[in-house]
Amino acid sequence: MECPKKFLCAIPFGLVAGLLIFMSAVRIQLGVPTASSAWVHEIIERKQRAAQSITAPKLVLLGGSSTLFGIKASVLESELGVPVINGGLHAGLGMACILREGKKMLRPGDTVMLFPEYELLSFGEKNRREWAAITYLDFMLSRDVEYYRALPLNDQIEIALMTPLERIGRGIRGKRFPEQIMPASEYNPYDALSLDDHGDMTGHLAARRPAEAVDRDQRVCEVLEKGISPDAEGFELISEFRRWAKANRVRVMAGFPNMIHRKEYDTGMADNVESQLKEYFLKEEIDVVGGMREVLLPQVEFFDTIYHPTEETSINRSRNLAFQLRPLIGFVRR
Repeated sequence: MECPKKFLCAIPFGLVAGLLIFMSAVRIQLGVPTASSAWVHEIIERKQRAAQSITAPKLVLLGGSSTLFGIKASVLESELGVPVINGGLHAGLGMACILREGKKMLRPGDTVMLFPEYELLSFGEKNRREWAAITYLDFMLSRDVEYYRALPLNDQIEIALMTPLERIGRGIRGKRFPEQIMPASEYNPYDALSLDDHGDMTGHLAARRPAEAVDRDQRVCEVLEKGISPDAEGFELISEFRRWAKANRVRVMAGFPNMIHRKEYDTGMADNVESQLKEYFLKEEIDVVGGMREVLLPQVEFFDTIYHPTEETSINRSRNLAFQLRPLIGFVRR
């Protein structure tokens, strides 16, 4: 039996109406703080305040949680005699967000050192459907509202449709009944209270190392195992950041993130990735400090993920980095 024309016409109108209702629900809860986004928001706020309080030329370390957990700005400052801020955030925010927040920490005359996790090189805004999880979506809708509203409408719709309905519902409820953050009863590295005044993570000691951690014990970095495309959006984003830095008299340097060594990285592909990155940085006139192999370390030296060294290892890594930076940093030692 032939479908009535009215029914066929009603289908697109119904879809449009449903989308409008859904986007209205998203708009209602925009900017409502969630407990799940509090940690990321608070560490960004603390790092921004610490960076803005320094008027002298400083060094800012920028990357995901490999930087947050793996490098000690306090050690570098002591060794180099210049102000240093650990601007490491959460790789789940994506490369664009990390670089955007990094710009806010920098002033003319500063130096920034990039330590992007290998996966982060492909975490762009054009392919967010391939990588963006709840960390990105939750933070965007609750804490980064100005950026979200400035996005083209199709990007706003994409982010909204990627967000679980449960999260939208929490945001709407939170408008009337704000979510409460329960204080941790024991050490929790994912707590802004674990940050020091340099933006360094503290307390992730070997003695507190979890006996089991799936990411630390089983995960293999796919980029070092299979390679990365030269067209990955992270390269384009770093190039744009480099142009911004040049226009604002900010020096850009780069290093490699600390990571657990796996036998899968001994096939030669990892060395190809290192060569690819060094060639890219050279083309962008970004000084590279150190090499990949020297920061591929035993699993026993990592806390809970393949990118999070224990505090003891991060101190040793920072001392070695300071030794490499001394002839390059370009500041007058105080």
